[in-house]
Amino acid sequence: MTAMPLPQAELGDAQNILVKAEGNAMRISLQWNLVNESSSVVTPNVGGDPGGAGPAIDSSVYSGGTITKADEMVQFLTTEFQNKGVEYKYSITIPSEAGVTKNFFRDGAIERISITKSGRAPVTWRVNLVFIAGDLITVGA
Repeated sequence: MTAMPLPQAELGDAQNILVKAEGNAMRISLQWNLVNESSSVVTPNVGGDPGGAGPAIDSSVYSGGTITKADEMVQFLTTEFQNKGVEYKYSITIPSEAGVTKNFFRDGAIERISITKSGRAPVTWRVNLVFIAGDLITVGA
């Protein structure tokens, strides 16, 4: 919603025109700490998503095909798991509690990833991901 106040209006804010031009938007902000894991946190998407959700991600370039260390996860997030073009689209699923509600699922794009590092021993990596839900439509050759 954008406000368009009229200059020198006698009724003040009562003559403020509200314009809804942007449409509805849903942004999902997720924050988590990266920790070392016992098994890989990345599954290769060989051949890309069957629904056309973007290029395949080959995790074999990281530590023999596994990403288990927090430092490797940062490397992956900053080199592979970011928008590099308009053809990149993602799906986000947040599982529900067993039997309570349905899973939350949306298609869309990653709007922003920020990563912070703090501490000396142990080092803490904190990730903030902002996801915008929607149907990614591209026009091209």
